Amino acid sequence: MKKTWHQIARYHDGNTPPSFELEVYKKLLNIFHVGDFYYYIVNLPHVEIEFVSDSVKNVLGISCTTDFNVDYILTNIHPDDLNRFMMYEQQVTAFFNALPPDKVLKYKVSYDYRLRCADGSYKWILMQTITIQSDEKGSVIRVLGIQTDISHMKVDTIPSGLSFIGLDGEPSFYNTVGQNTKQVLFTKRERQILELIITGKTTCEIADLLNISMHTVNTHRKNIMAKSDCKSLVELGSKAIREGWI
Repeated sequence: MKKTWHQIARYHDGNTPPSFELEVYKKLLNIFHVGDFYYYIVNLPHVEIEFVSDSVKNVLGISCTTDFNVDYILTNIHPDDLNRFMMYEQQVTAFFNALPPDKVLKYKVSYDYRLRCADGSYKWILMQTITIQSDEKGSVIRVLGIQTDISHMKVDTIPSGLSFIGLDGEPSFYNTVGQNTKQVLFTKRERQILELIITGKTTCEIADLLNISMHTVNTHRKNIMAKSDCKSLVELGSKAIREGWI
């Protein structure tokens, strides 16, 4: 799990100082949340929870906020939810690592799982996280997490799926496990070039049609192949049609 989070941080040293106003978040959370909640800040390069609100005691019953850390979460997730949690986090890492740097701050992640309280009981926790600090490369440095007790809203043990909620006009993807989220990973220009590639246009022809240099086209082609995880144009064409990228 720590290795996965190091990957989403792109091995950033994590020493950039945070710059945000927690009181603003606190007021917004108090107004709009559907149950008891606590919030926290995670430094992903350091795999460390730097801050957690005192309200964690009300939700989980732990005696001290310092007890709430990464190891606490991984140790106290319900055994039936642990593999799903790890799978979701790996998908989150893949999603954010493929995003253009300017979109990293524009997505909220949401899913739920059961977490054990101090008295041994389990509560259903809705986890929502958003990146609050990134760098010019798109490295995720710090995230703000909000965990809400939704036990009173659950009528069964069926978990919610993993969702990526787009902000500032970005598209959202709900219950994405087994579904495609790649289309958001391509920039507008990359989608243009992808469509032209699929129709059989050469680099020279694409450059002429879009009035850009061949070097720029080649750069976009390399990015498209990397983001799509394809090794050949045949594979790219097949996958683009199958996944609905065009």
